[in-house]
Amino acid sequence: MHTDVLVVGGGPTGLTLSNVLGSAGARFALVDRKPSTIAEPRAVSIDDESLRTMQAVGLAEAVMKDVVLGYGVHYFTRHGGHCFGRVIPSASEYGFPRRNAFRQPLFEATVREGLSRFESGQVLFGHTLESFAQGEEGVVAQVSSNSGERLEIHAKYLVACDGGRSPVREMLGIGMVGSTFKSRWLVIDTEDDDDTFSQMRVYCDAKRAVVDVPGPHHTRRFEILVHPHESADAIMEPATIRQLLMPFRGDRETNIIRKVVYTFHARVAERWQEGRVFLAGDAAHLTPPYAGQGMNSGIRDAFNLGWKLASVLDGRLPASVLDTYEMERREHAWSLIRLALNLGIVMAPSSRLSAFLWQSFFRFAGYIPPLRDYFLQMKFKPKPRFREGLLGPDDGLGKRSFQGRMLPQPMVRIADGTASLLDDLTGQGFALVQYGPATGSRLADLGHPLWNNLRCTRVHVLPAGSTIPAGRSKGSWQFVVDINDAFRTLFADQEGRILLLRPDRYVAGAFRADEQSQFATAYAARLGIHHFGERASGTVKGTEAAAASSHA
Repeated sequence: MHTDVLVVGGGPTGLTLSNVLGSAGARFALVDRKPSTIAEPRAVSIDDESLRTMQAVGLAEAVMKDVVLGYGVHYFTRHGGHCFGRVIPSASEYGFPRRNAFRQPLFEATVREGLSRFESGQVLFGHTLESFAQGEEGVVAQVSSNSGERLEIHAKYLVACDGGRSPVREMLGIGMVGSTFKSRWLVIDTEDDDDTFSQMRVYCDAKRAVVDVPGPHHTRRFEILVHPHESADAIMEPATIRQLLMPFRGDRETNIIRKVVYTFHARVAERWQEGRVFLAGDAAHLTPPYAGQGMNSGIRDAFNLGWKLASVLDGRLPASVLDTYEMERREHAWSLIRLALNLGIVMAPSSRLSAFLWQSFFRFAGYIPPLRDYFLQMKFKPKPRFREGLLGPDDGLGKRSFQGRMLPQPMVRIADGTASLLDDLTGQGFALVQYGPATGSRLADLGHPLWNNLRCTRVHVLPAGSTIPAGRSKGSWQFVVDINDAFRTLFADQEGRILLLRPDRYVAGAFRADEQSQFATAYAARLGIHHFGERASGTVKGTEAAAASSHA
């Protein structure tokens, strides 16, 4: 079999990556040793950034049928004696609520079904990667089916999305580095749940922390701390589980569909790329679940790497842009690991004194509005921002700059009066976005060849209450109206500037119309584009060294 990208692993990261590639018309082959997507619950929280990625690949509506949108967290003392803190985020700056409950088996089945849209893809569950070798032109992989048939797959790139115990990472000899954190938790999933409370509960008990997470379709998840001296087998005994759940469920019957003891880690791979092979998701980083960001970090990896691979494969960008994948994603992955570890200190205090001090702090914070809102609206979650990577020249705005940040996504009105999220109009590629009155629009004046090379769409967002001018479409751009005036404050320092939006919704940079040439020339050089209208060329970092060896 010949393909462009061999994706190893059919979990959320691999399935998302395959959808990103398929949406861009790239050829892919996905292999996974399991006979199908998982049947048992695993991750239970999906965030706004991940739902925005689902929107980008045309699956948001299908995914959200099995999602409980916008749940918060209530922090309780032992056994729910007192609620001392709440996190109830109401903002949806990226177009979706910040915290949402879901069931991973339903999510994976939906995202896998999305792959059936693409004739360019091959989906091979029940197949195991046995070995691979790479050279200057690509990767040759030996794959076997569960029935014993053997297959040789030739691909230009291989992406390992094969989990925390990644066989591909082991074949490459890449180690995991970072925190020595290690914690065991009993995870219990239930069906036919009769608890009507729709928020997540965290019982911050120094003796034994417990987390209670509601899910869609009357499901619920309990996570219970397991002490180092306790046996995993013993704590999963039915009598023990009944005793552990008694303070929260009483004598009510609990329909348990899964119970397992997980060991949580906080580690990152030494490197995420070797030649034409990349690591993504849990293969690249292991995140404790306290912040609900493990799976979501993998989906961010998939979007970042996916659009770059697609751009390289169709010749728009040189292979050198792939070197920015780890550069852009590594620090953000680490920041979310640190967030999870810090939340773990609150959720599972090491002593009664620690629990008392944290609970006292949260009670105190409730009387100070800025501090209260910092926690209430989840402002403590590190926002994605790239300091280096595929960015344009500095716009001189410092902390006020959008450069390297994900652009918020407002609801907008188009000329026929219908409402739409902004991303549905900017499309799946690069875009030029301007905000302000129609009289100040300069999008039609932009004629640098880079914009055609990147196939940029152009959208001018008008303030709320504006009237879309007649003849709204001029070439490849259009006017839309910001229905809720979400951009007015955000763009206060961007008046007259035009944003270059990347396919992953991050802002590459901003420039004024009279600065177009300088910006475009500098950004083209950063992308490695030297001749417009021609296919890009470039090298893959580490290929020569990797070509000298094969891994089995």
